[in-house]
Amino acid sequence: MLLPTISFMGNCDEAITFYKEAIGAEVKEIAYFRDAPPDSGMGDLPPNFVMHSEIKLFGTLVAMTDGAEKPITNDYFGFTAMFDTAGEVTDVFNKLAEGGQVTDALAPQFWSSLCGNVTDRFGISWHICMNS
Repeated sequence: MLLPTISFMGNCDEAITFYKEAIGAEVKEIAYFRDAPPDSGMGDLPPNFVMHSEIKLFGTLVAMTDGAEKPITNDYFGFTAMFDTAGEVTDVFNKLAEGGQVTDALAPQFWSSLCGNVTDRFGISWHICMNS
């Protein structure tokens, strides 16, 4: 099994809450550094940082953690999410755009009747399109 992992810099909990509320992500597992055994060598890390989590985004399991030492950049990484209706595309796109940046507005494309690109407020790139 391949499990994509996104590393955050202390705001993983915030990202999980955002994805849960905005796009219905399902939290499968979450463990904090405070949950690590005392002899694990992780005592120097902030106890409220996420050590490991697994969430389901549009049917795909993704791991998330507070493990980044520098800001994440996702120039070569992102998610593509496909939907059956223009309403779903527009709703998800707009929710991900809140606090983020639209790089390509929703518009018809030769490969899809509605498609756009957005980078959410956590720096994750999303390609949101309609199945067509």
